[in-house]
Amino acid sequence: MKYSLLFLLLCNLVSFNSLSCSIAGWRMFTPIPDSWNAVTLEQSENGYFWELVPEPVVELSSLSRGSGKRSSACSDFGIIELSVSLPESSSYKISDFGVYVRLTEGKQPDLIFPDTPMTGRIDNGVMKLVFPWLEPQKSEIEPLNLTLDIFLVSHRLNVGKSVKLVVK
Repeated sequence: MKYSLLFLLLCNLVSFNSLSCSIAGWRMFTPIPDSWNAVTLEQSENGYFWELVPEPVVELSSLSRGSGKRSSACSDFGIIELSVSLPESSSYKISDFGVYVRLTEGKQPDLIFPDTPMTGRIDNGVMKLVFPWLEPQKSEIEPLNLTLDIFLVSHRLNVGKSVKLVVK
């Protein structure tokens, strides 16, 4: 019994870098049709009675590449972080939507973007989506040149106009 306690104490004192890497990036969007309330327009705009799903405002927040070195727990990962928000003219909240990110041009080093809509952490009306991938441990990492097509989807599966984003 005393050796078991000594073993557990020693295990707690040893830190493992691989255990400390935590990348919370996105979760799958689950549509809930009954929860979707389309916004009714006061004045008919372009013949529409309801406000359409808006085109998202998307920014590349950060891009980091894996170093392949064991300097930190996440050094083997490449990470793309996107910020997605709504135009100021929209009456909706970003939490009303899921986000599709589709690769239209370029070659991914790994499967980075899922083929389902997703949601991320929301802070002050901006949704953060983080996409990690494992970088191969080579001496030279190939540069990224990706063109993404990004659009919103409502809980009733209405789709908005897309925006293009180039990631280099």
